[in-house]
This record gives sequence, structure tokens and C-alpha cells, in this order.
Amino acid sequence: MASIIENLITELNDEYALYEQLLQVSMEKTGAIVSNNLDRLSETTEKEQRLADALASVEHRRRETMTNVANILGKRPDDVKVMDVVTFLEGQPEFHDPLLAINEKLAKLARKVREVNGHNQNLIQDALEMIEYNMMQNLNRAPETAEYSKEMFKSNAAYAGGADVPGRFDVQN
Repeated sequence: MASIIENLITELNDEYALYEQLLQVSMEKTGAIVSNNLDRLSETTEKEQRLADALASVEHRRRETMTNVANILGKRPDDVKVMDVVTFLEGQPEFHDPLLAINEKLAKLARKVREVNGHNQNLIQDALEMIEYNMMQNLNRAPETAEYSKEMFKSNAAYAGGADVPGRFDVQN
């Protein structure tokens, strides 16, 4: 069990390091959005995706470790959370304390990442609404075209290109 708990602590530390990087990239993304720098926004989005892939890998390893812990405890893997393991290890401070510390740090950091990403999402939504507003304003300012009525064409043969106007719309002349 000791090696499994050590693996869990290592995986949570790895996850924490990746979330720190993700927070930094998310904050860079905020700057790119605010400054309307599409190249920088694209770069930060690519960085975010690479970090998300790395996080998925670490999370997968952590879930496997938690499955092993659940099996040892005789519980279903979905029913065991890190705090359950912390509670189980209360009499073993060498495992309890570091596991509790990294779990709390990770939870706090994950909340901060969600907060920054939510802010970025709001900024992007605001930018999209501004673009839509500007497009509608430009459409409303479009020059009006002349309006023609049927009567105009009927009343004056010159406008209608009638036969009495030589050379008008007649390709044979």
C-alpha cells in the first residue's frame, strides 16, 4: 500500500505542475484576447491543448492508482476519492500529511484555472458580440440602391430600351 500511496502523491504533484503551467498559459491567453492578438491567441490555444493532453495522461495514471487503492480498501473505484484515502491514512503522517497538502493545493489551483478560463470565455463571448454588433452596424449603413418601378419602364420607352431608341440594348447595330 505504501508504494501505491507514494505513486498517488507523485501523480498529484505531476498534475499540480501541469496545472501551474496551464494557469500561466491561460493568463497569457487573457492578454492575447484583450489585445486582440490573434496570432498569440492561436499559440496559447495550442499550448493549452498540449497541456490538456498531458493532464489527461497524468489523470489516467492517477485513476489507475485510485482503482488500486479502492481494491485494497474493498470499495468500488468510483466511490473512493483522494480525501477518503487521506482520512484512511490519518494514523500515518508520512503519507497523510503530504497527500492532504497536495490535494488541497491542487484543488485551490484547479479553482483558479477554472476562474481564469471562465473569464477568458466571457471575454471571447464579449468580443464575438462586438463583432456581430459591428457587422450589423455596417449592414445598416450600406448604401441604398435605386428603386425602380414597373411604371417607370412602361411610361418612357427610352428607359425601357424600346425599339424607338436606336442602339439601346441592341447588339445588332
